[in-house]
Order: sequence, then C-alpha cells, then structure tokens
Amino acid sequence: MKGQDITHVYHFNERFVSCQPQADPVLSGLDVLLREVVHHYPPLVSNLIVASSLNFVSSLDHETKGMKILVDAPLYPEYSRLLSGLADAYGLFIFPPALPLGEYIQCMPDLRSVINHANDILSYYKEELEGETVNYLSLMAVSLGLTKQDALHQLSEKTVQAYHNTLQILRPHIEACDAFLGFFHGYFQFHSASRRYKLEEIMLEKSGY
Repeated sequence: MKGQDITHVYHFNERFVSCQPQADPVLSGLDVLLREVVHHYPPLVSNLIVASSLNFVSSLDHETKGMKILVDAPLYPEYSRLLSGLADAYGLFIFPPALPLGEYIQCMPDLRSVINHANDILSYYKEELEGETVNYLSLMAVSLGLTKQDALHQLSEKTVQAYHNTLQILRPHIEACDAFLGFFHGYFQFHSASRRYKLEEIMLEKSGY
C-alpha cells in the first residue's frame, strides 16, 4: 500500500467500529477477518485479539513518526512497542480455543515481552546494518540514556527472564506449555531461516568463513 492508499489505514479503526465499508480491498479483508474472530474464540479472548489488532493499526499512524524521545519518558518505548507488536493477538493465537483461559492468561505479560523482544533482539543486526533509529532498541537506548549495546544486553536479560517466567506459569498445564514451546521453537526458527534478518551472516562470521 503506497501513496494516498496509506491514508485509508489511518481511518481503518474508525470505519471498523462504525461498521462502514473500508476504502481498500486489503483493509476490507482484514475487517472481515477481525469480525470472524468471535466465531472461533471465546468472547474475552476474541475481544483481546481484536483490541490488539486495532492497536497495531493505530501504531501505524504518522503523527508520532520522528518524534523526539525524552529521557523523562523511559516507559514510552515499551508502550509504543505494545501497540505495534501485536503481541497479545500472537500470544492468544498460540493456545487452542478450547483451552481454559485460566491456564494461560497469567503468563500473558511475560509472553508479550517474549514475543515482542525476541523479535527486537533477532532484528538488531539487520536494523543496525540499515541504520534504523526508530526501532524499539533505539528508543529504549535514548529514553534510558544507554548505548545501543547496553540496551541490547539489558533487553536480552529481560527477555530470557520473561521466557523462564512464562514456562514456570505454564508448566502445570501440559497442553498450554506444549503449545508455547511449539510456538517458540517455530518463532525462533522462522527468524533464523529468514534472509530478512541476515542472521546467517553472523553465523558465518562466528565460524570464521
């Protein structure tokens, strides 16, 4: 979607909640899919999935692009990442719809961190090569007064802890735990295998070739 078509994205949520037709066929497809979620998941889960998806669309708005990040707002990067990461939707999609919500809902704050920040960490090399300055790690470094390397180290430790917290919460519930482990294995493999992230360059460098 390019040019003036992107303006249709900014009006997606407004049209969605007012049941107005979308102005782009791709957005119309998304509209239909979000309205179908309720037919596949329990009410609370479907509400959270739709809310997460609408937050993602909100994060695409141009109003905050290029905004100066303040040292006095250290939590803003996390808030921004929460909106843009779709982590609640991704996280809820992990678990079978018939699984009782009580078996996994308490892991969601940690699981959200795992989903968002594993991506941030695995994207770091590619984004540094491309000179990215508005990604999560860049915003985190600025808001906390850190170098990017220090921010990466801090985020890595936080994400590892969130992973272990998620496992600890899910361990008593075998089906939920297996679903998470299967997801995480695939999530990591996806990043490792995708040329987009250029991780093979790091592996070659480490191996000396």
